[in-house]
Amino acid sequence: MKVLTAQTGVFKDEGVIDSRISFAPFVRFLKEKAANEGDTRAAYYRQLVDKFEQTPTALVPFNGPEEVSAHQELLDIVAANVFPVTADMDKDIYGIGMPYRFAIFYYSEQFKKVFTKDGEHLAATPQGMATEKVERDKKEWLYKLILRKVYDFPVNYDTEIIHTVATSEKNGGIKGYVKVKIDPRFVDIKVKGTLPDICYDRVCLEKASLEWLEEVLPLSLFALEGFVIWTVKDVTQEQVLNRVKDLVMNMNETNELQSYRKLEENILAASQIRDAAVHLLPVPKVNGRYVLESRFSETDIVLGMQGNEKQQQHLFQQLLEYVLQNPLPLIIPAVNENSIQPYPFLKYLPLKGIKSFIMAPIMHENGLLGIVEMASTAENAINMEALGQLEPLHPLAVLLLSRSLDILNNRINSVVKEQFTALQPSVEWKFIDAAWHYLHTPPEERKYIGNITFEDVYPLYGAVDIRNSSVERSNAIHEDLREQLLLTQETLRHIDGSIHLPLLEELHFKNERLLGDINTTMVSEEEQQINDFLDQEIAPLFRHLYESHEQLQPALDNYFRTIDKTEGHILHHRQEYEESLAAINMAISKYLDKEKENIQLSFPCYFEKYRTDGIEYNIYIGQSIAQHQKFDLLYLRNLRLWQLSSMAQIARLTHKLKTELKVPLQTTQLILAHSNPIDISFRHDERRFDVEGAYNIRYEIMKKRIDKVHTEPGGERLTQPNTIAIVYAFAKEMEEYRKYIHFLQNKNLLKPGIEMLDLEELQGISGLKAMRVEVNLEA
Repeated sequence: MKVLTAQTGVFKDEGVIDSRISFAPFVRFLKEKAANEGDTRAAYYRQLVDKFEQTPTALVPFNGPEEVSAHQELLDIVAANVFPVTADMDKDIYGIGMPYRFAIFYYSEQFKKVFTKDGEHLAATPQGMATEKVERDKKEWLYKLILRKVYDFPVNYDTEIIHTVATSEKNGGIKGYVKVKIDPRFVDIKVKGTLPDICYDRVCLEKASLEWLEEVLPLSLFALEGFVIWTVKDVTQEQVLNRVKDLVMNMNETNELQSYRKLEENILAASQIRDAAVHLLPVPKVNGRYVLESRFSETDIVLGMQGNEKQQQHLFQQLLEYVLQNPLPLIIPAVNENSIQPYPFLKYLPLKGIKSFIMAPIMHENGLLGIVEMASTAENAINMEALGQLEPLHPLAVLLLSRSLDILNNRINSVVKEQFTALQPSVEWKFIDAAWHYLHTPPEERKYIGNITFEDVYPLYGAVDIRNSSVERSNAIHEDLREQLLLTQETLRHIDGSIHLPLLEELHFKNERLLGDINTTMVSEEEQQINDFLDQEIAPLFRHLYESHEQLQPALDNYFRTIDKTEGHILHHRQEYEESLAAINMAISKYLDKEKENIQLSFPCYFEKYRTDGIEYNIYIGQSIAQHQKFDLLYLRNLRLWQLSSMAQIARLTHKLKTELKVPLQTTQLILAHSNPIDISFRHDERRFDVEGAYNIRYEIMKKRIDKVHTEPGGERLTQPNTIAIVYAFAKEMEEYRKYIHFLQNKNLLKPGIEMLDLEELQGISGLKAMRVEVNLEA
């Protein structure tokens, strides 16, 4: 039997340690077995020992593997006892080799086929692994063997390695995986010279690093005698499962396509079908319908066709219809015109040279996730047995396709958020459609994504405003400034009596004048003068005096403790106002957020609210917003009744909250009745919806101008605390809301009586009228 070795020069470490073949360790092993009288095979082992001892030259180490061939009978005895009797020379993979070196002097025929390309030289490095890595692994393994056999340290050394191999011609050279185990039990380690004293604790401390071991234990101190046993097991299925698990765990948007290609390679390896191709086609759902991603279909066995997207989509719809009606594997062992006639989506298979074909939908929770296809250029190469080989991969394929669907949804959401804004479910479906078409367009052809428009929707507008918010804010500012000027006055008076500084008298005079102005009337310019005085004259002076006059520090400490450390001003009146304003807005906002969910239950509508001094909101409802539900005007009337009722509830909510506020703010409630539908479009620049068309803009102008409108005659502000004002332009709007008011008065939510009011002329708008009704706050 010819010795198999690695090609000359592949490894540089073959001579780092003396290594010779010897039967002695094996004979010693047999003697130990023969000495066990309880072993029923003890006599057999003694016979084997006798056989070896009859040939004394066989018990001394051989100089090279070629010398072993002179003792073929003894070598056969070794092989017969270390390999199972059931081993098949033509099918199983095993061998016996020289310690540490790639020199195999006894091997099965299958070993030779798997590990040599030319029948002579070993493919000694696993596919994709550098020679240097193999050399280092070999040397680390050798040192661990020395530590265990020579020093008796409990060192765990792994004798297994996974090889990627192109398996034999019976399956077309398809990639597979084998586990190679190199058993060194019949290897003796001889020590040449003085053995270094090594502490096991030091080995643990150094973590048995190769560099440290080479320093303290030169391999020239040792020699190897005996042989190693190579056993090889096909672990393709196991390795495929492990690699697919890694693919699923590590797949992301950047490596998604690459992960699909690797998965297809592993499916092919698991099937072990020659001359075959595999393709996994994800079939995601977008807005409830299955769609085809062109980047996955370009290389698809059934759908792949360059430059004909329309035909591809037609085939996809035919394929989809069949799979949804027949969610079982479709197997065609012999592809021809007759066999594919019932399946029009397969009509191009013969043109692609496909002779056998299988297609299996991947279902999960009664839904389609994807389709796996396998095709071969040989007839009857693909059958049910091949499908059974892939069964263990099914749950992992489900995980990968589910992960792919998550990635697609994230990409769509990313486009939606980038191009639009955070959206409500009632309108999000239309943005998702736009995002899908945007992603499906080749990158070089993508342009402006276009406007998202909803036509013929009915608008509802409401505003809850803080009564006299500007006045309340101004009062808070004035109170803070007045308090700080009084504090400054007191501090200056104390300082003036402690040090001689004529400038203090001038500052005292200026402070008195500003204090007098603030006690009468104050405009914005005077407010700025006070701030400049405090920031540019008082603050620098007080800081300087604090650092240079120790006796003034108590008085100045009181000043600095009172003012805000960041702003340098007294702010507590403003803070009390802002806190009260925030408490009201938060209460209103929480109420509307809860109600927003409730009103969607009857019919989808778009609801947006935004904060001014109070809270304003827009609601749009109509057929174009609802994707599946049929619109009727009863839903609009229901929403208008809710609007009036909710405004009354908000008035009662803020009235009850007033006793808890540091500044007792009041709210006013305003509704704009508008009976004609309008068009709205999403504005990219402002990331919000706005009206479309000249006529519809009039509605937007009305919203902006009615919040401060006055009644005629008399000039009173329309919006008043504890009331709801409803502005309208047509009598039919007034009649509809009167019915709702009477209903809520009957429920004791509104007080009896309705004020019918004329409104002043507004710029560009005339003829507006209003109703005003008082809310029953105590009911």
